[in-house]
Amino acid sequence: MNVKDELLSILLDEESGVSGSELAERIGCSRMAISKSAAGLADEGYKLTVSKGGGYKLEKSDVLSLPILKRCFDIPVYYRPVCRSTMIEAKDLINQGLDTPFAVIAGRQENGRGRLGRSFFSPEGGIYLSIVLSGDSIPAPDMLTTASSLAVARAIEALTGIGCSIKWVNDIYIHGRKAVGILTEGLVNMEEGGLDKAVIGIGVNLQPGAEEIPSDLKEKMIYLYPAGGAPITRAELAARIAKEVIAIQGENFIDEYRSRCFILGSSIKVIRNGVERDAVAIDVDDKAELVVRYPDGRIEALSSGEVTLRI
Repeated sequence: MNVKDELLSILLDEESGVSGSELAERIGCSRMAISKSAAGLADEGYKLTVSKGGGYKLEKSDVLSLPILKRCFDIPVYYRPVCRSTMIEAKDLINQGLDTPFAVIAGRQENGRGRLGRSFFSPEGGIYLSIVLSGDSIPAPDMLTTASSLAVARAIEALTGIGCSIKWVNDIYIHGRKAVGILTEGLVNMEEGGLDKAVIGIGVNLQPGAEEIPSDLKEKMIYLYPAGGAPITRAELAARIAKEVIAIQGENFIDEYRSRCFILGSSIKVIRNGVERDAVAIDVDDKAELVVRYPDGRIEALSSGEVTLRI
C-alpha cells in the first residue's frame, strides 16, 4: 500500500485519532508525507480533523471506497465508481467463477435498468447495488422479488426510521412516491435444471446529487432525504440491505409484506402485453400473487405484470 492507503487503513481502525508522529513511525515515512496524504484523502471526500491533543482523526463521511465498503459488508463486495449497471458487472463476475454470495456497488450507473426494460435514473448520491446469491440459498425462488422488497424496506426503516410501503410487486414508496426500484434475474443451471444463481439489483434514491431529476420523473420519484444531509452513509445502508436480503431467505414473511402493500383495496389498472384492464386489488395471497377483481366480478391471482393506481 502507498502512504495514503496505509493512512486511511490506520485511521479507520483508530477512531479516537492518531498523532502525526505516531503515524509517521508506523507507516515509515515523514510527517510531511502524512500531511500530504491527509490532504489527498480530503480531496477524495474524506473528512479529517487535526488537533494538537487528538492528532489526525477520520470523521464520518459519505465516501464510497473499497476500504470503507469492506468494513461495512459481511460478504465480499466489489466497487465500481462508474459502470453501465451493477447487474451487468455482477454477471461478469459470475462468469469469472466468483463464489456466492457477493455484492457489487457503484457510485453511479450509466445504463441502470428497471423492470420491463425501463431505464433507472442513477446519478451520484444514490445507492446502486446488486447482490448475488446461489440458487440453493433461496428456498422460494418465485418469491425472491417480494422477499427482497421487504428486506430493503426493513433495512431503510432500521437505519433511518423512515416508514416504507410497497407497491406490488417490488417498488418501495414513501410519501406516495417511488424511492426504491428492485429488479431480480435468475440464472438457470442447464445441466441440472433449476435456479443456479440469482442477481438482485437495487436502486435507492438516498439524496440528491448534482444532476436534476428528469421532468418525466419529478412527480413520480422521491429521495429518502430530499434536502440532502442524510445521517447515514451509502456504504452503511447498502451493507444493511445486503444483510437483510440474505436473512429473509426461508422466512415466512408474507403477512408483513401484505401489511405494507398499499394498493390493497384500491382501484388499479392491470397492464399485461400492452393491454390495460381496470380492476380492484383485493389481496396478496400466500404465494405473493396479487389477487384482483375485475368489473365483471371475475377474480384472478397475478404472478406477473404491471399495476398502477387508477386515478
